[in-house]
Amino acid sequence: MPSDLETLRFYRDEVKHEFNLLAMRSTMLVMCQSFLVVPYGILNTAANFRGVIVPTFLTIVIGMFTVLVLLAPINAAHRTLEKWILKQRMLIKHSEELNVLALDRDKIPGVEEDVRKDREHQKSLAFSRYGPWAFFFFWCGCAVWTSVRWIAGF
Repeated sequence: MPSDLETLRFYRDEVKHEFNLLAMRSTMLVMCQSFLVVPYGILNTAANFRGVIVPTFLTIVIGMFTVLVLLAPINAAHRTLEKWILKQRMLIKHSEELNVLALDRDKIPGVEEDVRKDREHQKSLAFSRYGPWAFFFFWCGCAVWTSVRWIAGF
């Protein structure tokens, strides 16, 4: 049976691994979106807008699709991260040997049952949680703008 310290090291390694996965997935999202925003901007400056309407809408659809595709793995990483953090906090709470390693955030009442009570933790993950939706709504706005521009003929 592993000691509490070895178990804590294992949990922290898993938390670190999940944070790395989340960072990679967030980076993929931003990279994909940046490679799509630039062509969308270029297509919007075309002199003959009606001639580039199909590529413009394709860019919007691809932008929305990449957000939706990456949303599931990002949310999965959040859920797994919460699971490992909860296990880590339960171990720290129930082990006298590990109490000295507890952070102030680990001592928030009820935080060992629900990570969402840790406001600092929630703020640190805000971009990865809400960033995909910001990009999705950006593409929705682009679709509306492009439709209005196409219909109005300007």
